[in-house]
Amino acid sequence: MFLDNLLPSGLAILAAPQALLRRVTNPQKVSFGLLANLYAMRRRGEITGINSIWDVGANEGQFAYMAHSVWPELPIYSFEPDPDCFEKLNSTFKQFSISGRTFPCALGSENGTKPLIRYSHNVNNSFLQRIDTQQEAQVSVQVQCTTLDEISNGIQWGANSFLKLDVQGFELDVLAGAVDFLARCRYVQIEVSFASSYCSGASADEVMRFMREHGFQCVEILDLLRNVRKGTRDITEADLLFRNVKEDGCW
Repeated sequence: MFLDNLLPSGLAILAAPQALLRRVTNPQKVSFGLLANLYAMRRRGEITGINSIWDVGANEGQFAYMAHSVWPELPIYSFEPDPDCFEKLNSTFKQFSISGRTFPCALGSENGTKPLIRYSHNVNNSFLQRIDTQQEAQVSVQVQCTTLDEISNGIQWGANSFLKLDVQGFELDVLAGAVDFLARCRYVQIEVSFASSYCSGASADEVMRFMREHGFQCVEILDLLRNVRKGTRDITEADLLFRNVKEDGCW
């Protein structure tokens, strides 16, 4: 899901002209706040030493496009189980000459097939049922599921990767199948939920607890979404950045 900009709108152009240009030229692929922060963190040396990017829940390639804009030299490995989205993901890789590989599968805690619920707004596709009844589910489709630990074993990727998760409540399942991968991972970006959106979906505190237990510290909020209905501004979702502090000797 595209989240909104953390910066006040009046500062946006001055703070992130590169992100603004990308947003203007490819509006369907850019979350301005997220891209602006990724550019800024690379410029300030706060995200360093990565040699590959792993994009889980790739949808049509929005994050792959943004990551390629910031790190054009790095291979990107994108995973998307929905057949229609996967076709568009491949088109994104081809159109923007993104190096790496796309995978037509989901990631979780075990191998097998699972029913993916496809919603009218495909960024909400999930293995879980949405609580919001305003969005009617479409058809379910059986998709192949594997673990990140297993599939990464077949790729010569070394260590120091950047992992991004946007899996609509399925975060803990993906992480459970990626314990070995996480041990060699430098940064993890996860879209977490502070308000229930999916039945039995992982909450922000559950995800943060899992990451702490596996040696990661939350170091930045990259982007967030607020509920502005009825006069409230409650945070409902956020993209959190975690750093492997075991590697830093801080564990």
